[in-house]
Amino acid sequence: MHGIRSRITRMIEEIDQNPHLDLIDSVVGDPASEADLTEASRLAQGHLPAGLADFYREVGSLRLEWRHTVADIRKGNLSDQGFINILPVTQVFGDWEGITYFPGQNEDFRAVKPFDMFVPEACAAFIQKPGGEPGDTVSYHYFGEELCDTQFSFAEYLERLLASRGYWYWLQTLCPGAEESTEVAAFRQNMPRMFPDYDDALFHPRSAN
Repeated sequence: MHGIRSRITRMIEEIDQNPHLDLIDSVVGDPASEADLTEASRLAQGHLPAGLADFYREVGSLRLEWRHTVADIRKGNLSDQGFINILPVTQVFGDWEGITYFPGQNEDFRAVKPFDMFVPEACAAFIQKPGGEPGDTVSYHYFGEELCDTQFSFAEYLERLLASRGYWYWLQTLCPGAEESTEVAAFRQNMPRMFPDYDDALFHPRSAN
């Protein structure tokens, strides 16, 4: 995890220099304070997922948005874009009622703690049941409908986040049963057109590795 800030900065620079992409927005937040990490740990019942504190000691938040310009694969909508929106650590383990779940909905969604709200309707999250500690694996959540534990750690998630550059719904590639989805099919087709270093082996469910 050491050096993650410089890796993120380098990724953003490469996006800006890529002739197939337009960089729309990028903000790398100041490192989280120890007070912020202490408060997050309190909300997480004393257990922050493995690697999380190390990340936030270098990167307090991250916002990234870009759009590709490859004419023959452009759709003219948000699926042409990449999004990352990693939240400040003090927000992650708070109360998400009214956002990730509503009273009367699936109680499993009450445990969802988003940390990368890459689009308004979906996120990467940890799962923390009421009164318990969050798990160490990253889940994909489509608000009110779908929840998938990818079984990948936060560090493994970060490696894939950097490799995907946050391209449209990339996290679905790690979810069993999503292989035939429109988003996953587009990801596999389009990524090599934008990024010559694309490694498809990184983007499959744990059970398929």
